[in-house]
Amino acid sequence: MKTNFINFIFLLVYVVFTFGCNDIKDESEMPEYEGPILELSNIESFYSDSAIVRLKLVAPKQYEYENNDREFIDGIYLEFYEKDGSISSTLEANYCYHYGNEDRWRAFGNVIVKNMVNYEQLNTEELFWEPKKEKVYTDKFVRIETDGEIYTGEGMEAPQDFSYWRINNLRAVISLDE
Repeated sequence: MKTNFINFIFLLVYVVFTFGCNDIKDESEMPEYEGPILELSNIESFYSDSAIVRLKLVAPKQYEYENNDREFIDGIYLEFYEKDGSISSTLEANYCYHYGNEDRWRAFGNVIVKNMVNYEQLNTEELFWEPKKEKVYTDKFVRIETDGEIYTGEGMEAPQDFSYWRINNLRAVISLDE
């Protein structure tokens, strides 16, 4: 009886190793992980140029990827500063993606840009920002409200401080004085 029990144990071990090892895959067959390598919460970052704060970034959540991209899935808020420390403009959006190798940002979902100097506001669903070129642009519908008028159209280009702008395909100009 003792021999039967030992034979049973050997058979069980053989079956486990024989059938259990068939499911082990070679590492080369495993799909490469493409998800975030870092997750940050409650971000508040400042970017400076020559020891002067030029940008403040606030976001509830940020994902960083191996290819240097960053994703802000719960929205983003940016403040752009003048050399004297005053806020020149702000940008907020429901979602933002930073293409790290290109240094290009794509904000979408209720994008709002406010020029604090000229008291103008841009509303659109998608906006690109290229810091090296210091410009923002979109090919989507835009609504720009100034002190006395509302402009609507398709597509827009402006410097990143939103000090002036150009709508590519102007649809309407509405005077607020009427």
